Amino acid sequence: MVKKASLYFSEKHKVVVESLWNGDQDLQCDGEPMVELQANTANAAAEEHVPVIERDGNKVTVRVGETPHPMDAHHYILFVEVLAGNKIYRHDFKEGDTVAEATFLIEAQDIKARAFCNLHGLWETS
Repeated sequence: MVKKASLYFSEKHKVVVESLWNGDQDLQCDGEPMVELQANTANAAAEEHVPVIERDGNKVTVRVGETPHPMDAHHYILFVEVLAGNKIYRHDFKEGDTVAEATFLIEAQDIKARAFCNLHGLWETS
């Protein structure tokens, strides 16, 4: 069963899929089931992964970790998202980005952020 706004992962193919609505089917990649990602909310490694939200009016800046997360060819943040009610704001990072930080214009007050690290998975504000 697929849930709206949930993220699913294929370990074999390193594919991340985000569901746009609820569905009756399970997701598969190359005939193998995809796993629904469960977000971590506490930093436990040397690198920090939990997104940090800073707000100035409707300007919302999200950065990954109090200490900047590495952004190199082997260890990087793929994307950050802000979930605000039924809206999702996402910034995808690209090769060459040196910092995992993005700014959005969001009026909603009740928000949370999540980020996906290619080595350590999904992380979310608590």
